[in-house]
Amino acid sequence: MPENTTVYARGSLRSPASSKDRERGETGDGLIASSGFSMLELLAVLAITLVVSAFAIPTMITTVDAFRIRGALGSASSITQRCRTQAIKKDSSQRLHFAVAGGRVALFVTDSNDAAVAPLPTDKKLSAQLWLQTQFSIPGIPAGAGSPTLLTGTTMWNTILVPNVNVDPYFNSRGLPCLPDPITGVCNPTTGFVYYLKYTGPGGAKWAASSISPAGRIQSWYWNGTSWGN
Repeated sequence: MPENTTVYARGSLRSPASSKDRERGETGDGLIASSGFSMLELLAVLAITLVVSAFAIPTMITTVDAFRIRGALGSASSITQRCRTQAIKKDSSQRLHFAVAGGRVALFVTDSNDAAVAPLPTDKKLSAQLWLQTQFSIPGIPAGAGSPTLLTGTTMWNTILVPNVNVDPYFNSRGLPCLPDPITGVCNPTTGFVYYLKYTGPGGAKWAASSISPAGRIQSWYWNGTSWGN
């Protein structure tokens, strides 16, 4: 028998692991060596995840709130435009109602002489309606600590005209904002409108507003904590 030759009889121990076996992670006894995470490594990953979540969740909540507010104000602008179009189409003044029904803010369009307090489907004068999410409310003109400053004609339209605040807007047959005379019922030109909405969500209370200029320009406004912007 040649020198330096080792013979392994049947039933004897297996030869030491070859270099290829070691590359595959096999040990000399035929078992597969598995590598995993230690408890310390898992705890470190968990701690990093918690730190990242602590920063990400508030930002995500603020982003979701912003999307909801902008979506609602966009829908409010659409129904306001619908009110204006309906006035021109019917050749008669129309009213955009702001109301609370069933715990939700509802915007709906009717003829100017309709005194409905909720958008009833059976109302033949009802031409459009919009229901906002339950987070929205119309508590009135912002006031008190933490409340936004009031929008003015100068801020919105670069004019000294004082708008009607939290008053249901009307449009006459020409599509211009107006207010009906309490005696004659004639819808006379007016100084424009601004209506405030409050949103209360996981990220706290936020304010927004919808405005109509004396010329009929419809805009949405958002309070960022220090100033109003579009």
